[in-house]
Amino acid sequence: MDTHSDRIVRATVLTSLYNSELFIEDYLKALSLIEGKEMIEVLLLHNAPNEKEMEIINAYLPSLSFVKHIIIPQREFLYRTWNRGISLSQGEYITVWNVDDVRFPESIVQQIQALDDCPNAAVAYGDIWVSKVYGVCEGELTNSPSHNRKKDFFKAYHMSCFQMWRKSIHETIGYYDEQFRCSADFDFQIRAAIHFPFVKVKEVLGVYLDDQPFKISYNGCQQSENDIINLRYGAYERLNIFRVCSSKKKYRKNHHLFFDEWHPFTEESQFGLIYKAKGLFLSFFRSTIFEIKRIIKKMLYGKKTN
Repeated sequence: MDTHSDRIVRATVLTSLYNSELFIEDYLKALSLIEGKEMIEVLLLHNAPNEKEMEIINAYLPSLSFVKHIIIPQREFLYRTWNRGISLSQGEYITVWNVDDVRFPESIVQQIQALDDCPNAAVAYGDIWVSKVYGVCEGELTNSPSHNRKKDFFKAYHMSCFQMWRKSIHETIGYYDEQFRCSADFDFQIRAAIHFPFVKVKEVLGVYLDDQPFKISYNGCQQSENDIINLRYGAYERLNIFRVCSSKKKYRKNHHLFFDEWHPFTEESQFGLIYKAKGLFLSFFRSTIFEIKRIIKKMLYGKKTN
C-alpha cells in the first residue's frame, strides 16, 4: 500500500499488461530506479493475469509503494485499457510506459518540468532510441520536429511511446479511439495538435523496442487504421488508394469510440482544397507504384517456391 496517502500526485503512469512475462521483471526493476517517485503514481493495468506474472509482481510490489496493481479479469484492447487508466488517474499529467520499452530514470521528471515551464503546452514529447534489442541504445535515434512545424503532426506520429499530456485536455478532445488496435495514439496526437501547443523535451527519453514477433503491441492492422486517420483529417497524400475502401469497411471514419460509446467526429481538416487535390494525385501515383512492386515481388516469390 502507498504509505504517502497525503502526497500530491503530479503525474500518473499508465502501463498496460497482457502476456508480459518476458518483460515484467526488468520493467519493475527499471521502475524502481525512476526519479520523482514521491510525485508519481503508476497504474499497472493487468489484463488476464497468469500465475507467473502474478508471482513476479507480488515479489516486487511491497518495495514499490507508488504502484497500484489493477487486475482486469478479461483481456481488453490497449486503448480501452488506457482510457480506463485515464479515468482512474489522480495526476495532473498522464504518461505511458509500455512494459517492453525502457524509460530513462529521469525522463518522467523532465517531462513534468517541461509542462510546468510551458503552461500553454498540452503535451511533452521527446526523442527516443528505436532498437531491435530490448533496452539497448542502438539502432536509430529519432529526430522529432519541433511543434512550431505543426502540420508535421497531422501527417505522422511524433509524440513517441513516452508522451506525457495534461489530463485536462480530455475535456476538449475526448479520449483514445477504442475502435483502433495500434494507431489511436496517432489519432489522439492530431486532435491534441489541432487545439494545443506541444513542448519538446531536450533530453532523450528512453528506448523503444522496434516491431518484433513477440512485441506486445505488435499488430498487423496499422496500415488500414492509418488510412482511416489520414482520410479523417485530410492528409490524402499518405493514403493507399487501393486499400481505402477495404479500410472503411473495418472502421468508422466519422465517429470515435470512447468507453464503449460512439461519439461523432467534429474536427475540421487543417489542409486546404489545393493541398488535398495534390495529395490525391500523389497518393494515386505512389499507390500504383506500391501495387506494381507488390505484384512483382509476389510473382518472383512464387517462381522461387516452385
